[in-house]
Amino acid sequence: MANKSQTSICPPSVKELIETTLNKLNTDGSSLIGKNFGIAKPNFEITTIEEYFNKNEGNFFLIKIELEDSYEGYVYNIIKLKDAIKIGGSLLGSEDNQIKEKLNKEDLDEEYLDGVTEFGNQFAGSFDATFRHKLPQPVHVKLSLCTPINKDNAKDIFQNDSNSEFVYFSSLLLIKGFEPGTFSMFIPVELVEDFFGEEMHEKKTNVLVLDDSMTDIKIIKKLLSNTEFKVMGTTKIADTFALLHKEKIHLILLDVFMSEVNGIAVCKKIKKTPYTKAIPLIMISAKPTEEIVIKSLEAGARDFLVKPFTKEKLLSRINKFKFKETPVSIF
Repeated sequence: MANKSQTSICPPSVKELIETTLNKLNTDGSSLIGKNFGIAKPNFEITTIEEYFNKNEGNFFLIKIELEDSYEGYVYNIIKLKDAIKIGGSLLGSEDNQIKEKLNKEDLDEEYLDGVTEFGNQFAGSFDATFRHKLPQPVHVKLSLCTPINKDNAKDIFQNDSNSEFVYFSSLLLIKGFEPGTFSMFIPVELVEDFFGEEMHEKKTNVLVLDDSMTDIKIIKKLLSNTEFKVMGTTKIADTFALLHKEKIHLILLDVFMSEVNGIAVCKKIKKTPYTKAIPLIMISAKPTEEIVIKSLEAGARDFLVKPFTKEKLLSRINKFKFKETPVSIF
């Protein structure tokens, strides 16, 4: 179950970015399909793809767009299959009564699929134009996938993302001549936080991750998005001590096996350094042995985590190291 904490908020700058993007899409979409097209101002919450499909039955259509350059990730846009038929048919210039016949059968044929895919390209283009203008760092947005989707094939399409936490924007989809539909957009929480450097959740506990795999660091950042843990990661030992000196670090996650340095040796150094020795440290490894675990604990590690681990497993080990503010007495 996704954490819908009251401290989880969508940053105002991101809400403005999405609303500006949808306004442009409404204008571009209307021009493309030749009739009034509109996505209303969205609501938002934190959820997962799995939760979404558990609550919503039926057939849908996915427009998946990819962000590249300074921001990396995917934005998933889901509409009902019937809405995809409306868009595809309208773009091809079909009469409303012809489109409604296909709606009754939920018949998205090859021509209509081509039409809605063309709309998907316009969709990505609207995002690209707005994101390039509004985001502080360079970005390129492109269409990645257009495909029918339902509860049965969602896990295959989303794979590891099905249980990840997303900011879920939901809205009405309006096309002149037809009943209102629904529009759903899913942006990964960590990507939302990257846009303007604003946190979705108040973060009080700073976690430093030292691992020679940037991929593994990104995984930990993703797992701890929408929690009160702020992750700082580095692949270099020199940067580790610079960060430990500069930042207030509350917890260290340290990989055992790294290409240029032995994690246990680093652990010993941290525990012998006056300004770092009191910081709790957890060793992590994909290939632990009993000897490695024992040596890690003897070197000063407080715990040991085996890769890969789930968000639940990670939180169960690190929650006890949360930063706790000491109440100030006025007497």
